[in-house]
Amino acid sequence: MRHAHIGRPALALALLCSIAAGAAAAQTRGAPLDLGPVAGDEASYLDLAAGTFGTRPGHVAPDAASGRVELRYGRKLFHLGPALGVLGNTKGGVFGYAGVYADLRLGDVVITPLAGAGGYHRGRGEDLGGTFEFRLSLGAAYELSGGSRLGLQYGHISNAESHRINPGENELLVTYALPLGF
Repeated sequence: MRHAHIGRPALALALLCSIAAGAAAAQTRGAPLDLGPVAGDEASYLDLAAGTFGTRPGHVAPDAASGRVELRYGRKLFHLGPALGVLGNTKGGVFGYAGVYADLRLGDVVITPLAGAGGYHRGRGEDLGGTFEFRLSLGAAYELSGGSRLGLQYGHISNAESHRINPGENELLVTYALPLGF
C-alpha cells in the first residue's frame, strides 16, 4: 500500500530552500544579510539524542528505541550549515545521512530545521522501501549557560515515493548538544 507522505516533507524542504534563496538574493544585491532570528556562523555542535523509532500507529514493525549522533558544522553559507549524522534503533536499523540545517534563535530557544538524504539498512525493523531515503527534522532546544543545548526533535524518514512502497517513519528524540571548538 502506498501512502502519500511527500506533502509535509516537501513543504519543509521548500521552506528551507526559500530561506536560502532569499539570503542569496539579498547578498548578491549588496543588501545587508539580515534574516532576523536566523543565525549565521556560530559554534559547531555534537548533538546526541535518544528516543523512539516508528512513532505512528499502523507500522509493521513495533516501535523501537533509537539513538542518534549528529555533527552540525557552525560555519554557514547563506545561513545554512552542513550536517552529518547516524541514527540507529534497537531492531538493528541504521540510517546515515548528510544534509543542511538552519538555526532560528528566539531568545534562549533555538529552533533547528534540517533536511538530509542518506542510506538506510533495515535490520529487523521497519521496511522503508529501499536504501536511499530522505530525512526531515525539526528540533527545539533551550540553550544553557556555556552554550550546550537541551531539547526535543521530531524527525521523519521517507523515500518520497522513489521506491515501490513508502511507509515512512517518525522518531521523537530528546537531544543534548555540546558546542565544539571549531
